[in-house]
Amino acid sequence: MHLMRVPVDVPGAEYVVHVGEGALRYVGRIVPPPGPGQTAAVVADDTTAGLFGDPVVGALAEADWRPRLVAVRTGEASKTLETAACLYERLAEGGIDRGSAVFALGGGVVGDLAGFVAATYLRGVAFVPLPTTLLAQVDSSVGGKVGVDLPRAKNLVGAFHQPAAVVADPTTLRTLPRREVAAGMAEVVKHAAIADAALFCELEERAADVQALDMALLTRIVAGNCRIKASVVARDPLERGGLRATLNYGHTIGHALERAAASWSLLHGEAVALGMVAEAKAVARLGLTGSEVGERLAAFLAALGLPLSVPRGGVDLDAAQAALAVDKKIVRGGLTLPLVPRIGSVELRMDVPVAALAEELHGLLA
Repeated sequence: MHLMRVPVDVPGAEYVVHVGEGALRYVGRIVPPPGPGQTAAVVADDTTAGLFGDPVVGALAEADWRPRLVAVRTGEASKTLETAACLYERLAEGGIDRGSAVFALGGGVVGDLAGFVAATYLRGVAFVPLPTTLLAQVDSSVGGKVGVDLPRAKNLVGAFHQPAAVVADPTTLRTLPRREVAAGMAEVVKHAAIADAALFCELEERAADVQALDMALLTRIVAGNCRIKASVVARDPLERGGLRATLNYGHTIGHALERAAASWSLLHGEAVALGMVAEAKAVARLGLTGSEVGERLAAFLAALGLPLSVPRGGVDLDAAQAALAVDKKIVRGGLTLPLVPRIGSVELRMDVPVAALAEELHGLLA
């Protein structure tokens, strides 16, 4: 078993991201139990439970964990306090104690939900993301941000709960529709845009290889993106120093669109792609950057098969503007917004008017 290991040096909560083909088959060796027969919960959605549940439970059992698979409905609609309450009951029934671990087998929804439950059950038990989507592997599984949605906006209830470890197996990406792989690439593009100009250029040249699921390339992409995020998280683990807010590039408009899209029709990565382009246009219109970054982003994201607009009937504009108005990054009427003056660098503005972004929402309607 060959693994790439990326340390995440959060003070007092250090852990390692393990990336490699077939890693899920060895998850019990990578994350051994603290003692023989220790209980564990494997939280998955209906889809990932069917695809990977038995192999993961088997790998944990071989390492002397006593695992129990717990499935929730697939989709963002499961990321609620009601579902969390059901999971608390299942953990209690399964004998989960302070020495147990919650393994989150799935994409960002499962990771956010299971992580929130792990952070709050018994005031905190160990949490191990097993991300199965590109989006989760390169972004949401690293950093300890967990939470659930409320009807008015995403992720309004949550916590910071750093994982004990992360195990990412790129072979799981072969089970995904092309649309989901493209959506995951939006976060890869985001990381490259804010922190790695060379990676951005390489990805522009090798977009076809990514779409063909070149495993060696994807393994390197996942590990490289985890390094970018780890370097930020280690210096600003609780998003209080400002640095971690740079990871929200594209997410302000993106989250508003997700909340307003009918029946959650937009994938998170698609919303982030739309958000990056719209936010780049907004800050250019305000005279804070030139227009070339937004143009380059738009061309690259379109080449990856990501949308640059949404159908008029696909988004409730009033709901999007309402979600934008309660964004967590608003302080005293001003929005803390990351902007990219040139590919590979990022800076934070603390005073971007919310109205400037609201105007760009109109421009996204096809």
